[in-house]
Amino acid sequence: MQQPKLIFNQIPNVLAVLIAESKAYTYTDKLGYAPTKDLTLFYVKEALRDFHSLLSQGSWSNSKARELALHINMSYVNSELERMAEASSLIELREIVSLITAKALAKAAEITQTQESEQTYVSEEEKR
Repeated sequence: MQQPKLIFNQIPNVLAVLIAESKAYTYTDKLGYAPTKDLTLFYVKEALRDFHSLLSQGSWSNSKARELALHINMSYVNSELERMAEASSLIELREIVSLITAKALAKAAEITQTQESEQTYVSEEEKR
């Protein structure tokens, strides 16, 4: 019997927060080009370290990123990491990483777009 697929939402959210705050795609680029499982997991570890540092600092440039960050469930992040580690082939791992990075980029765009829309609205209101 095939193992049910885990839905990856929390790791993409971590990456989306980092992208929105840093305005850089470093995290998804590194993951997308990692040639091995150990390097893929290492890059996720780096992202989690930077995410934890961002949470600890408490200094946010994007309020939507902060809001998302506060709702990330680290227990689910651990489950998603376990699922990545259990990938039985490089093809399966590439599929998981592609899904994670695509979701992260989509969520980061949503966060950034929402934040920019709110800032534009406030600026227009201030002009009146």
